[in-house]
Amino acid sequence: MITAKIESKSLVKGLIIWTILFAVIIVGFSAVYPQMHSSEMKELLDAKLNGLSPSLLKTFNISVSGQASFLVATGFFAYYFQYMFLAASVYAMMLGSQSLIKEETDGTIKFLYAQPVTRSGIVTSKIAGNVFILAIFWLVSFAVSLGATLTYRQSTDSVTTIIREIGKIFTQESLILLFFLSLGFFLSTLLKSSKQSTSISLGIVFGFYLIGIFSDLKESFNWAKNISPTHLGIPSNLLDKGLSVVSVGVLSVLIVLFFGGTYLVYQRKDLKI
Repeated sequence: MITAKIESKSLVKGLIIWTILFAVIIVGFSAVYPQMHSSEMKELLDAKLNGLSPSLLKTFNISVSGQASFLVATGFFAYYFQYMFLAASVYAMMLGSQSLIKEETDGTIKFLYAQPVTRSGIVTSKIAGNVFILAIFWLVSFAVSLGATLTYRQSTDSVTTIIREIGKIFTQESLILLFFLSLGFFLSTLLKSSKQSTSISLGIVFGFYLIGIFSDLKESFNWAKNISPTHLGIPSNLLDKGLSVVSVGVLSVLIVLFFGGTYLVYQRKDLKI
């Protein structure tokens, strides 16, 4: 319990920075939405978007109709939030990948061993602390997203629909963020230094993102979208179809395996004390 509290306190500064940045960007983008309903903007969108190829629109997750349309509050939110989700995935990955190795890199592992706690206890406390921090970040982001979207909605946008669809996006994406957190934890047992975590986190998240893009560009590579968590979590995709039962099952199993693997590897690891 003590270790979990220490872990949570050490992550508060980063949580505040990430949360404030997210809130500012979300409010800023939401404030642009009313401009999409001006007659000039509607004409421009009709002329430009209808002239683009369907494959290109699909690659950038742009929709001209339905709930994912630019002219619908949830669709406009879904378009810009896909990039926010990428950043959130990097954050979750970094939380996990720095969690265990940073004690060795910073030389504070001796302090942990001075506490009446086992290696399994250390991992459990680290997981609890990081899940708590990630949950706060995601809940605040949800509240800001919902508040900003409702504030700048148009008369044609249903309040009930906005609440339901944004809630749907955040609920399903939370499973993917937990996947990246668990993957980060497992990698944290393999890294030599916490300085490697940022580059590795960026590489893995954007690597998955590129796989998703290629899967849309090449028909023969279409199967790859199912192995890209970032592609599965694209907001416009969640609005249209949502996560399939198979995807939820696979992600859940992988989360359990990565957390389980973290316990196993950390128990056998030679720590730099």
